Amino acid sequence: MPRIDLHKLIHELTKEREIPGTSLGHVKHSYRYHPTTQGWFFFLLTFMIMIAATTSGHNLLYLLVCVFLGVFIVMGNMAVMNLRSLRATRELPMEIYADTPIPVEIRVINPREVMDSFSIRLREIPNRDNSVEGEVFLPLVEKGKEASKEYWLKVSRRGWHELHGLEMQTRFPFGFWERSRTILSQTTLLAFPRIFHTWREAKATLMLDGEFSGRRIGKGDELLNFRNYEAGDPIRWIHWKNTAKTDRLTVALFHHPENRQAIVTLRTRYPKWEGSSFEEHVEEAISWAATATVRLLEKGVAVGYRDETSQIPPASGENHKRRILTHLALVEIGWRDETEQPHAMERRSESRDIIYIEATPTGVRIDSGIHEIDLAGGAHA
Repeated sequence: MPRIDLHKLIHELTKEREIPGTSLGHVKHSYRYHPTTQGWFFFLLTFMIMIAATTSGHNLLYLLVCVFLGVFIVMGNMAVMNLRSLRATRELPMEIYADTPIPVEIRVINPREVMDSFSIRLREIPNRDNSVEGEVFLPLVEKGKEASKEYWLKVSRRGWHELHGLEMQTRFPFGFWERSRTILSQTTLLAFPRIFHTWREAKATLMLDGEFSGRRIGKGDELLNFRNYEAGDPIRWIHWKNTAKTDRLTVALFHHPENRQAIVTLRTRYPKWEGSSFEEHVEEAISWAATATVRLLEKGVAVGYRDETSQIPPASGENHKRRILTHLALVEIGWRDETEQPHAMERRSESRDIIYIEATPTGVRIDSGIHEIDLAGGAHA
């Protein structure tokens, strides 16, 4: 009879397994298996009954110890079987904002044909600085089917983040054993700056007054031109004052909102200040710059961006929004000596189509024009 190397066998049973085919990319599965606090109390109770049975010699106590140990072992095996062969998939959203919960759909597939899975908990594996949070609980995953549920993924700051994967846990059936499987999958995601619900003004408005450019016709409030009335034009389009002046029916054409342009100007170089509160104000200023960008684009305003080292010309659309937000997510704050002359960008511009944002030792200062654009609706987070 061939000899069995026990150490080699244990190593083969406990080593990390690679399971391809999940949508989490190239993943590695590692396992953990240990009693819970309730399990240790149950085991301690069994041990005390075993001591009582040994000292007293009662067969009923021996029988009770055997039943308890059998239940303890069976529950451990059921916890192992509960996670066996389960696969998890998830889809990350295209836009993630700092300090803002984002719904992420996760699907758990049970390919087994015999046993359902119960009480499955999945959570994001914490990264180095604990900047990523997310957890979901699935009470049942039927055999041969899949279960899906949304959970809230939250990142604490802007910039790049590493997602190490998911941890799948179960304490089925009675919570005496915890079986967990770590699905390792290295993924990076970019978190945009936080978007505030409303503008910081008391009436939740953003002040802007810029010159219109372009000839696109829309439903704005600023007059673009007149033309002769044509069959099919609504009666409300008729400009009666100009009709009386020219002695012919004319209709008024108005500027499209995208004909308005604005520049979001962010100060990124400051004299060195002591303390962490100023850095918090700088991050808040970056968030206000992102908020102004998103709100103006939602209102149809062509938005540009400028700081001491970068300039993005005004444009509109989702791709342009992501371009500005990506720059704001990765922008680095520079520090200068007190003797260094301020950059020309740091001085307030007299142009009314510029929203100027800078951090101060006491908070954030924002200067804009005098034309109100309501930003109360369409908040992201």
